[in-house]
Amino acid sequence: MKTKVKYLFSIALAAMTAASCTDTWDEHYGAGNSTASGESIWDLIKEDSRLSNFTELAENAVYFRDETNPQEKYTFKDLLNGDQIITAFIPTNDALTQEQWDEWKEVQKTQPFTLYQQLMANSITLWRQTTLNGNDADSLTMLNGKKLLFNRAEKTIGGVALDAESFNVPAKNGTLHVVSSTVPFTYNMYEYLKDNVNARRNNMTIFHDFLVENDTIFFDEYNSIEGNPDENGNPTYVDSVRYLTNYLLTRRKHYPGEINTEQYLTWDEGFCAPVDAEDSTYIMIMPTDIAYQNAVEKLKKYYQYANAYTDSEKGNLNSTGVPPRVINNTDSLMNKSMRMDIFTPIVYNVNLQPNAYGRLGRWTKDTFLQDCAQATYFINTYGDTLRSDDTWQKETLFQGTPINMSNGYGILTDTWNLPAKLYKPDININVNSGALYNEKNFTDAGNSYDAKGFSNLIASEWIDSTGRVSKNDYMYFAPNTITSGMDVTFKLIGNDQELSETEVMSGKYDIYVVCVPHYYTTSTDSIEKPTSDYYPKTKLKGTVNYNDGNVASTNKDAQFSNDDYLEYEGEKVDTILLFENFEFPCSYKNMVHCYPTLTISTKGANPLDQRRGFSPRINIDRIILKSKD
Repeated sequence: MKTKVKYLFSIALAAMTAASCTDTWDEHYGAGNSTASGESIWDLIKEDSRLSNFTELAENAVYFRDETNPQEKYTFKDLLNGDQIITAFIPTNDALTQEQWDEWKEVQKTQPFTLYQQLMANSITLWRQTTLNGNDADSLTMLNGKKLLFNRAEKTIGGVALDAESFNVPAKNGTLHVVSSTVPFTYNMYEYLKDNVNARRNNMTIFHDFLVENDTIFFDEYNSIEGNPDENGNPTYVDSVRYLTNYLLTRRKHYPGEINTEQYLTWDEGFCAPVDAEDSTYIMIMPTDIAYQNAVEKLKKYYQYANAYTDSEKGNLNSTGVPPRVINNTDSLMNKSMRMDIFTPIVYNVNLQPNAYGRLGRWTKDTFLQDCAQATYFINTYGDTLRSDDTWQKETLFQGTPINMSNGYGILTDTWNLPAKLYKPDININVNSGALYNEKNFTDAGNSYDAKGFSNLIASEWIDSTGRVSKNDYMYFAPNTITSGMDVTFKLIGNDQELSETEVMSGKYDIYVVCVPHYYTTSTDSIEKPTSDYYPKTKLKGTVNYNDGNVASTNKDAQFSNDDYLEYEGEKVDTILLFENFEFPCSYKNMVHCYPTLTISTKGANPLDQRRGFSPRINIDRIILKSKD
């Protein structure tokens, strides 16, 4: 969310000008108290004893540019008595009990923006709005940004009936409608979560604090009006323009404070959704403090951090001139990272959810909550695709108490129903998509081959029995000489899957490499399956370089290798298990440029090995880390 603070006045001036060009007074206001046409709306409501409670509040209720910028010298009395063309829906004294009116007067003293947002600005809209120009229903945007249905035929605003004797009352600065109930205010998700009362009532203080902590106000010097300098020559401003920003509402991944600097060890992430927008429709899971603690108990084993990391783009902890980034409090890092990951992937845009056939559905917020089980999968605003499997059913995701919002539904829940696979999924690495880390002793570094580029390869009768490659591409590596071995190192960070959370976590994985036959590269006739002459075998092994968190050692990197070379027969696309139940003691989740690596080593072929059909060349499709937790 990035809201530029600005005055209401210029907008209202445009509204007044346009209205004066299209209507005459009598044409637009053919009913009501015609003798009041020379009076302002303020004059009208002050003269009506039924409206005295609202009038008393309006005299001192200040106008807000946004929640941080009250206009101390401009009240709702000024607005209702001004030249701006507006329509006011003013509640009678009977709309609330006297106790409720007294509560609003107390709110005016302690939380003036709440009064502005939920009552005063919720009762007024720009332009002249009457029931006389048709029987249609319009969505009116109130001063607080809320959209309310104005039904001219039924004479209601937001479902509240206009007073039978006092509607369409003309005034020199607009129209007055008296209503017997206050115009209903509905929170959007951002407003609801920020409200202290809601947080306490729903035991949702951790989520509330997380949101509020990310509110940031920026001063816009360029658009502010400068006054005389102070006694020290520093500039002062007679009109200060500020931006209220919350990166949770807009950004997926950024450095804390929006400063692109290497001092930060971790990223910050957000909802990837403007949940303050009134014209959107979202479903948001709203975990209570109980649900949050349940999630922590389930997930903390994946977030075990080391005491130091090194930027993997520059080297490992043994690299000369690359100092480690020391973490003074790993528990604090774990809590920060978990809190961000628990609270951010929980928003679902109703308009982007598929139907039962996997195509874009035509959902409303109500039909989606009722029939969401029909969707083939759910997709959150991160882009994560969540499907049911043997361990988790997607319908459990939205179990809880639905709370109606102006831009969707919040699902209040004491149970954490997101699947663990969202946090520690299998990691798929397409080696042809930026996974190559470094190389040693080979000439054809980074040569990529597109399986679609071979004539008739996809249509060949033998291809299914021999195997297909993912994304129809792979990489070919050849050593300097056939008698020498070679090492190829890859980044272990996911780049080829449906879930966005693809860093290596603390815990166990089975590690595989997918190899592609050499004849995929050398075959010139893909219609017929190549002969055995095209089946060179390869001896290979793997080495994982990872952070073991050994604080007693100056070297916190560790290497773990296969004891013996494994053999790839070279006859088909084959998934080879390099390591079973390999345990990473330290997590890389949310770390900046930090990840473990896997080195694939091939063995050089001496003349005897060559006669047996071995070659150190290799084609690699992808690397897979299958989660074991």
